[in-house]
Amino acid sequence: MSSALVAPYEQLASSYELELELVAEGRLDEVAQANADREALMESLPATPPAAARPALERAELMRKRAMIELMRTRDVIIAELQQVAHGQRTASGYAPRRARRPHIDASA
Repeated sequence: MSSALVAPYEQLASSYELELELVAEGRLDEVAQANADREALMESLPATPPAAARPALERAELMRKRAMIELMRTRDVIIAELQQVAHGQRTASGYAPRRARRPHIDASA
């Protein structure tokens, strides 16, 4: 089988490796572009891959799963940090001076 036929599948596996790297480095803003690039690549692939592409597809699936796990971990860290910020804001608001009530005039009377 020609290496030209397998090259797009190697590129697919590499795109998942790139995504894993981007997530691990915290470069989340670049993940969306990597996904879009990969989607375009996947649309160009034939419905039935050549048998020689199997190792690349297996590597792609493994990298996809690892990237998903890393994304879930990153999401959990972000959620925990946001909860700490919200807790800090609630705590800080408890120390704010009370606002004086301003007289309310009902103009409808």
